[in-house]
Amino acid sequence: MLDDEFARGFVRRFSSRPDWSRPELWPVITDPARAPQRRWLSSALGQLPEHQRQNALARLQSDRHFLATYNELAAAALLSAPELRVEVEPSFTWQATTLTPDLALRSVDGQLLAIGEVSTRFRTAEHRSLEIQWRELRTRVARIPRPVGLLVQDLVHDPIRPPTSGQAAKIERGLRAWLLRPSIALGATSEFHGYLFQVAFDLPGLRAQVAAPTGGDWYNTDMVRGAISDKASRYTGLADSLDVPLLVVLAAEPALPLSKDFLASALAGVQALTVAIDPFRPGPIATGPMRLNEQDVPAAFHPALSAVGWLQPGIDQPGSMMLFDVPSAARTLTVPLGENVTRE
Repeated sequence: MLDDEFARGFVRRFSSRPDWSRPELWPVITDPARAPQRRWLSSALGQLPEHQRQNALARLQSDRHFLATYNELAAAALLSAPELRVEVEPSFTWQATTLTPDLALRSVDGQLLAIGEVSTRFRTAEHRSLEIQWRELRTRVARIPRPVGLLVQDLVHDPIRPPTSGQAAKIERGLRAWLLRPSIALGATSEFHGYLFQVAFDLPGLRAQVAAPTGGDWYNTDMVRGAISDKASRYTGLADSLDVPLLVVLAAEPALPLSKDFLASALAGVQALTVAIDPFRPGPIATGPMRLNEQDVPAAFHPALSAVGWLQPGIDQPGSMMLFDVPSAARTLTVPLGENVTRE
């Protein structure tokens, strides 16, 4: 739990570091304004068995694992109910292999009711390539202790180009001075060395992040269905062996054009295309049908997959979740719904 003893040790460990080198967990522990966030995270951690709690605390202190662990704890907090206990990163042995799905849902008497996976990042090959190209600027901006997401537009080149190493260094200095002004709020824009930046959304961690510009990047519903199948495939055998439902949860990312409605279309078999073309607007700017066949065909998944969830993580609160049942499932996910969880 994020109690006083943990906070004191955490501050002793990281207080001598510069702001940009502290873990993403730093403001959650030290900022009085983050008290609501600290309370729900501490409550979620407090529900876990000791070894799972210590593992989650260690991963929260790692920038590599912070966001994934944060979303897993948000999902656990949302799914928790008086009749339900949710574990994070539990271990199971299957075919002489140890498997650790992100979630295990149990009754209060310990009966296993379901296992689940939380997908924190939904990326196309185009996204991954762009993130590599923009890595230097993204790494430099991540040193700035202001937890906001930035969108960027190239005012000089079309198509947009990543800045050079020299430009990235200058942009970081300019952005740092600008973002640390108390008057800079969501929606604010400013130009630095040929690039226009907008403060687009709040983040749960400590530092700023730049969303790799995607221009006319696009998704179709086949990509979404493929991502769900890939995530589920790791645990279909375990779910069948344990005879329990399998849940896959997709977590929202503000700068990507994957939305709850688009996920619903993908599951219903609607063949649609969503495009993000406005560099100053997180999420989808346009979604429309893309007819390939005579009729829509509901998504077909492995029978072990019982439900797909859409997680909109929050900051002061865990957020909200929508559950979609999979009609072709061999088992139905019949668990009590936690607060702020709805079923489609």
